[in-house]
Amino acid sequence: MGVDKMKEAWAVKPKDIKPEEVSAVYDTDIVVIGAGHAGTCAARAAAEAGASVIVIEQQEREKQWVLGIGEIGHINSKWQKERGLPEVNIDTFVNDWQLRTGNRSLYPLIRSYALHGGETFDWFIEPLTKEEKDSIHPVLTPASPNMPETLNGFHAWPGTPNMGMELQTKAVKANHRLAEEHGARFFFATRAVQLEQAENGSVTGVYAKGADGKLSLYRATKGIVLAAGDYSKNADMCRYLLTEAADLTEEGSDFTGHGWDGSGICMGLWAGGRLEPRSHAAMGGNYSFPGFGLIGATPVLRVNKHGKRYSDEAFGTHILAALPGAHQPNGRLWAIFDDTISEQVTFQTPCHGLYDYTDEKEREKFQAVLAKAKSQRGQAGQNGSAALDKDRAGETRPLYCADTLKELAGMIFKEEEEQKNFLKEVKRYNELCHKGHDDDFGKDPRLLHPVEKAPFFASGTIKDSHRPGGQSLKILVTVSGLEIDEHQQVLNRDFESIPGLYATGNCSGRRFGVQYTTSLPGQSIGIAQTLGRELGLYLAGL
Repeated sequence: MGVDKMKEAWAVKPKDIKPEEVSAVYDTDIVVIGAGHAGTCAARAAAEAGASVIVIEQQEREKQWVLGIGEIGHINSKWQKERGLPEVNIDTFVNDWQLRTGNRSLYPLIRSYALHGGETFDWFIEPLTKEEKDSIHPVLTPASPNMPETLNGFHAWPGTPNMGMELQTKAVKANHRLAEEHGARFFFATRAVQLEQAENGSVTGVYAKGADGKLSLYRATKGIVLAAGDYSKNADMCRYLLTEAADLTEEGSDFTGHGWDGSGICMGLWAGGRLEPRSHAAMGGNYSFPGFGLIGATPVLRVNKHGKRYSDEAFGTHILAALPGAHQPNGRLWAIFDDTISEQVTFQTPCHGLYDYTDEKEREKFQAVLAKAKSQRGQAGQNGSAALDKDRAGETRPLYCADTLKELAGMIFKEEEEQKNFLKEVKRYNELCHKGHDDDFGKDPRLLHPVEKAPFFASGTIKDSHRPGGQSLKILVTVSGLEIDEHQQVLNRDFESIPGLYATGNCSGRRFGVQYTTSLPGQSIGIAQTLGRELGLYLAGL
């Protein structure tokens, strides 16, 4: 999508910066805009390969916040092999990705991620101590034999390393230091504002404003790398580009996410770059599922505010399964389960937001929450056994517990008709579970577990198109961006590469198609690090 089709303010190029406005000029081989996952890996790789590198980061060095919860999705690392995880077939992995994106992702990029993601992770954690490396937990490892390898033709793999946010940030900062040891120069508290272009359209530099308010020009002979993150904090861009999510929410609702303002993408657009066609992909915005804060993506029975079951709760891993939730009446969605839930969670597939039953700390927390709910069974209302936590919109995620299904129905539904609907749906669901075939929605027989053993639980979440929140319709980050080629070079209106301009991480497109759905958790971070590193190596070799 070219800028010529847009009338949006963010798509309009500002006035050119005049030479007399520039206070200093820096020359280097490569300029990287952004010191997050992709930019950091690009800078370190290029510097280690012998290129001179400048990194521009708008945050302050000591206060930098790095996106991610510490899950770095990849396959076939030495770290994983040392922990007994089997090798994943590259072709199977890449073809699964292309099925998920409807073949919209650029195959060479995805194959590069599959081939080099493991070695990139081993390289990324090099500066950590052995003790720190050993503290990283491989998600769902060892996996239960109950875990399906595929659902509806989609694969999922265990073994994503989860290092937590604190160690993740420490690793990123340690990679900054390694890059600097090889000559890279970092300019923190410096915000890139506009690209410099030659008369032939090639990108030759970037203007950036320092903490003192002065403009400097950073010129590169090999390339400018846009690694400035996503646009989930830019409400206007979200409304215009995330058309599916925008159509599912009302104007004026809380729509923005946890990431960045899209400035890197806009600079590429102003330089003549193309955006991926709409609808763009994001984490959230067009799906909703209950139970997130407790049972993760475990595909138990789900009903809407009227007590009606509405979907196959396990279709093709949790995000695809959660898409129908965004089309339900505004109100609570409920995950319904019984006292066999500790076994049921072992049937979930690897995905974002899962409950990791192989993590001792998570398991202890899970059991403690269930025990509290049992001790307060029969208590309704916001202050009973309900408040597990609050999402960013201030909504509580309740958990109710009751000795009978009839009692549970009275706790979560006000209207008698809704209570009757609910009891009828549970009865029908149990019959299908015992039959071993879901005549209503086609749920995989392995995941049909009746709701029969007391006590009974209901875990709820808000689905509200007027006021999106939490894991209902709230966006986390966007994962679409500028059109790029196999070398991550930005394409122009004619789908030809723009000399000197590259995009990686969440500034780039051609990775997730129109829907973010993954075969293992942490893939957005893993692919950012991997393709960032590959881009750094490529540019250093020019």
